[in-house]
Amino acid sequence: MDTKHYGANYLQDTGDFLKQLKIHSYSPFNIIKEGLVADLGCGTGMDAVNLANMLGNNVQVVGVDHDAVLIDHAKSGSKGVSNVNFVQGEVYQLGFENESVSGVRMERLVQHLTAPQNMFQEVYRILRKGQPLVIVETIWNSLTFYTQHVDIEAKICHYLTEDKVNNGWAGNKLTTDLLANGFQQVQLQTFNMVTRSREEASRYLFLDKILLEMCEKGKLSQAEYDDFQLTLNQLDESGCFLVSMNLVIAQAKK
Repeated sequence: MDTKHYGANYLQDTGDFLKQLKIHSYSPFNIIKEGLVADLGCGTGMDAVNLANMLGNNVQVVGVDHDAVLIDHAKSGSKGVSNVNFVQGEVYQLGFENESVSGVRMERLVQHLTAPQNMFQEVYRILRKGQPLVIVETIWNSLTFYTQHVDIEAKICHYLTEDKVNNGWAGNKLTTDLLANGFQQVQLQTFNMVTRSREEASRYLFLDKILLEMCEKGKLSQAEYDDFQLTLNQLDESGCFLVSMNLVIAQAKK
C-alpha cells in the first residue's frame, strides 16, 4: 500500500526536527577524503548537501530519488554547491559501476521498498570494500501514545507495520538483512523521537490523517476513533500530551 502523505515541505520540516539524529548519521563518512558518496532516497537533497559541505570538494555526493518533483526541488536548492549532484533513478538498478562508491547513506527508505533485498544487493555491488553504509529507519511498532487505550494503540501499530507501510518492520530487521547480504561490522544506535502536542504529532507523524484513514477503512470503529480523539484532546489541553517513537541508525561496512 504505502500511500505517502509527505512532500518536500514535510521532508524539510522533519529534517530540522531530527537534526541531532542526522548529525550522528553523517559521522561515519568523515573517513572519506575522496571519491563518491551516494545518498539514496535523497528527497529534497538536504542530507546530500550537508554531506557535500562536510566532506569538501574532493568528494562528490550524488543524491538519487525516484520522485522527479523532489529531484527538481533538490537541484534548485543546491545551487552553489559544486560537489553535489542529483539524479532520478531507482534503488533496484543504480547507475554506478561495481565497487565505485566510497560510501552509501539512506534515510527512511527501506520501509517503502517492496523488494528490499534487491536494493541491498545493489548497494553491496556498488560499494567499495571496507567502506561505510549508513541506514536510518523508523521502528514503527515502537509508536506509543501513553494513554489507557492500549488496545487502540496496538491496532495503530499493527496498521502501520502490516498495512500502511510497504515494509513496516524494516528497521527491526536491519541487522539480519545487512548480515544476510554480506555486510560486516554492523552496529545500531537508537534515537527517541518525541512530540509533546497534538499539533506536533500531526505535523511530524501525520497522526490525524492516520487515525481518520483507519476509521474510514474499518480498522478502528467510530466509537474507538471518538474515544481516542477525546483522550488525546484532553491530554493536550492538560499539558501532558506525549507521543514517542524510536528511530535506528544502522552502520555497516562491506
